[in-house]
Amino acid sequence: MKRPQAHVNEDKSEDILKKYIPVEWIMRKIPKDYGIDYEIEIVENEEVTGKGIWIQLKSVENPIEVKSKEIIINSESSSIKYISYQSPVNLLKYSLSCDFPLILAVVDLTNELIYWIPLQDEITMNLEDKKPTWRDQDTVVIHIPYRNNLVDDQELNGLKWYSLEPARMRAFAIIQTYYHELQYSTRFSGYEIDDGYIDYEEELLKSAKMAKKFLTLTLEQDSLFGHKGIDIYIELTKPMILDGIDACTRIIDTINTHTTTWAETPLLIGKVSHAVNLLSTCISMYQNFRKDFLL
Repeated sequence: MKRPQAHVNEDKSEDILKKYIPVEWIMRKIPKDYGIDYEIEIVENEEVTGKGIWIQLKSVENPIEVKSKEIIINSESSSIKYISYQSPVNLLKYSLSCDFPLILAVVDLTNELIYWIPLQDEITMNLEDKKPTWRDQDTVVIHIPYRNNLVDDQELNGLKWYSLEPARMRAFAIIQTYYHELQYSTRFSGYEIDDGYIDYEEELLKSAKMAKKFLTLTLEQDSLFGHKGIDIYIELTKPMILDGIDACTRIIDTINTHTTTWAETPLLIGKVSHAVNLLSTCISMYQNFRKDFLL
């Protein structure tokens, strides 16, 4: 009985993948392959995080050719290395129905290298714009940045990044809910303010209390603002939201003690309004970071 070369390549690909995936991570093979070969769950500091990715493993017997392409980044030309892979369109369509990030991992069997790309982002940020008729084809060429290889990325930061994708999307949905609640139920403009006086002070008091509550809850979204969060949110957005929370506290105190002033109170209200508006821009800012792993 002969053993098909495809089965041999499949075993080789799995062995190479295991070589790069940390032994403490949980790697589950999907027995019936309909677009997913492996489910990988991240383990850090002996903690099973509940965060993970799905992987579709494809292998290439001949050495993969690395090419270079000139692209424009911030108005400047830059040479980017990449590999090409002819992907079945059915796999791409399937990825769009996945709730977990589906990573296409292409194994160079000759050199024992693995290149990877997030399929959902590749579709929404590249194919839809550059090849809008891709759904009508049987296969489509995917360009995978050379930097997305598991040799150079020994910390596996790219895979860790995408393992947090569902948590981030949930956080964004929660934050957008907070933002809309604040938009419909609070007012931070149009007040007449003088020393010790604010017209409609009960409305401003209620608005400040509500804003303080939702801004505080926003910072509890660990996948964005915690130790696993995004640098720009932690370093820039978080301090401004904290300023907004502090301004809410100050507004509440000055209203309760009748110590509002025409000079300070409008500035405090402006800080709160700015912090609230930041909630609506978080997700739009995030789109730029998702391009880091694409060509």
